[in-house]
Amino acid sequence: MKEGIKNIIFDFGGVVFNIDESRTVNAFAQMFQCGVPDLFRKFMGANGLFERFERGELSTDDFLSTIQSVVPSAITREQIISAWNSVLIGYPEEHVQLLLKLKKKYRTFLLSNTNELHTREFIKFAENQKLPIHSNHDLFEKVWYSNEIGMRKPDPRIYEYALKDAGIKAEETMFVDDLQQNVDAASSVGIYTERITPEHGIMQIFSEWV
Repeated sequence: MKEGIKNIIFDFGGVVFNIDESRTVNAFAQMFQCGVPDLFRKFMGANGLFERFERGELSTDDFLSTIQSVVPSAITREQIISAWNSVLIGYPEEHVQLLLKLKKKYRTFLLSNTNELHTREFIKFAENQKLPIHSNHDLFEKVWYSNEIGMRKPDPRIYEYALKDAGIKAEETMFVDDLQQNVDAASSVGIYTERITPEHGIMQIFSEWV
């Protein structure tokens, strides 16, 4: 337990919610009829399609239309959405129970790089898994989705925005993420950080905090 911490900001995918990014990458590579390196060059590099979608610079309709313009004509929007959402696996129930307990003792927040298609699915997962929550808003005091606030980690401005919006101090705040660049960016604005790994998850970090 870190002394002086009053606030905890959580990343979502890979921290709170289980994901497998390789499932979507492979699905899109097959859909585009190209290799994975070509996919990254075309859409995650110069074009930056996925990042633009996560910053809310593209509407869902524009995102899907852009993909449809370059995939074989037989590919439907429903297939694109299915491939895009295949990254999502589900909430570990023990994570939900831990976060509900932490919320009673600390100010807890969610800061996620995400998009409208995925946020719709989070609600469906909570319902289908019969969890004691309706959405992420039941787990946290505030939820910041990148596509709604127009910024994306690891831009340092997104952490400064979160601190200001919540009215909290960096030195009293912990940020938890599974990506080193996001952890480093949070540290650069004075926030205490913990990096999640397969062996060092939120159950290991916070089990003694509740």
